[in-house]
Amino acid sequence: MHQIFPGARAARRRTWSRVAALAVLALTVAAARSAPAGAAVKAASTHFVFTATSADTSENNAYIDNVATNGQPYDMLYVTPNFDPDGNCGCVYDSNPIGVWYDKTVGEWAVFNENAAIMQPNESFNVLVIPNSDFGHAAFSFYSDPGTTVGDYTFIENSRADGNPYAKVQVTQRLDNAIPTKLNPHPIGVFYDAAAGYWAIFNEDQAPMPDYADFNVLVGTQPRFGGGKVVIARTTKTDSAGDTTYINNSESNNDPDNITFAT
Repeated sequence: MHQIFPGARAARRRTWSRVAALAVLALTVAAARSAPAGAAVKAASTHFVFTATSADTSENNAYIDNVATNGQPYDMLYVTPNFDPDGNCGCVYDSNPIGVWYDKTVGEWAVFNENAAIMQPNESFNVLVIPNSDFGHAAFSFYSDPGTTVGDYTFIENSRADGNPYAKVQVTQRLDNAIPTKLNPHPIGVFYDAAAGYWAIFNEDQAPMPDYADFNVLVGTQPRFGGGKVVIARTTKTDSAGDTTYINNSESNNDPDNITFAT
């Protein structure tokens, strides 16, 4: 693999600005609607809002019953909690670190709380689905190999991101029982290590990153992945209130139906 600099990030922690930033992917609503029941599975990528009912939830899982994902164990999913779909307040918080996994028994993907907290009905998620036939250098799965993991972070190796501090990186945790991979019950973020020349996924609470934690990674976007626009949104005093930061972007402003993903 690549060279690792174990002490590089620890030193920079003391000098980094404490301004938070998000990589935000805003997708248009035109391709966002779920296919009707019984429709043929689409080969193209799709995105939609999923709201869990009591029938969809089981323990720490919310099962996604959608034609784009049912029976598709090799799809790649990216998810972001949505507090008020379409601007209508469902208003159910999920303050837990989330991931996705495929349940072969029921043939459906699920969003789950990595820390085993009970999943509540009416929680909503924005879901981006990329079928395995559409994978490429931009969308890939990745796990924290012992050779690339240091402390609370693990390096990503990808031709679209390596040496590119301006890359826009989206990440969703996943659990792959086939490998098997391990749970990482911590909130995650990404950062670029200029000394190493690689992007990394890290635990925001600085907990050690376990070996073989699994992630879906998307670098930028492409038209076949739903198009849209990827931007970096930085929090400021003027656009933040309490636990909220507002994303002021023409791609999503005045559009409650917009489907937005954030890492």
